Amino acid sequence: MCFERRIIFIVAVVSFLVPLCESAKVKKFPPYIQKCRQNDTDFQKCLYRALENIKPYLKDGIPELRLPKMSPLILPEVGIDAGAGFIARFENCEIYGADKFVIEKFDVSLEENKIKFDMSFPHIRIKARYYIFGKVMFFNLDGSGPADGNITDCRVIATMNGQRFYQQDKQYLKLTETIIEDIDFGKPNFQFYELFKNNPELTQQTNKILNANMVELLTDLRPTLEQVIGNTVLEFIGRVFQRFSIEELFPR
Repeated sequence: MCFERRIIFIVAVVSFLVPLCESAKVKKFPPYIQKCRQNDTDFQKCLYRALENIKPYLKDGIPELRLPKMSPLILPEVGIDAGAGFIARFENCEIYGADKFVIEKFDVSLEENKIKFDMSFPHIRIKARYYIFGKVMFFNLDGSGPADGNITDCRVIATMNGQRFYQQDKQYLKLTETIIEDIDFGKPNFQFYELFKNNPELTQQTNKILNANMVELLTDLRPTLEQVIGNTVLEFIGRVFQRFSIEELFPR
């Protein structure tokens, strides 16, 4: 066999083997993951138990499912544009406690290609660097600095819609949107340091007033916050469905 043909042969073999190796990786599940069968009469109860089983592992992430560590869950940037000249940007967001969620309801409807969930979060801490410009209440803000927030008893009810597609003779579910049906911000408290860099007393007093009205402020920002939360959940849960086919996740 001439040199050129050997090269072509080697490339062909490698091209054939690499997808097989990738496929083998894709089908690997951690031993602590409980699979729920589609025709199981207690399908929804099985899902609940499966989620409870993996909760302790979410803190450090589950590479086999492409799930990053959830404590902290890192969001490189979150932008809020509420209109009327108010813009806020948060960089390097570190979210602690998201892995401690409490499942009120989690339903997967394969017939309708929907996932419905109702989850509460006893305590979430958010650390980030903020940039705020615009009018909030009677304050004209134009500042940046570290932010530290705590939210207790937050609850989110949402529905995720998807559509099916085929890839290599396997059927997958692509999650396309998250509709936030209800959200309760619980008890939020945020500290925005260095709002007025040359006036720490005014910064402290502004934070007190903002926190006294934080629920109302978050309610005003709700449409934008729902979009941010929806996209985050969509990207997070969507990773699992991108990697595994419906049959692999929920065998018959």
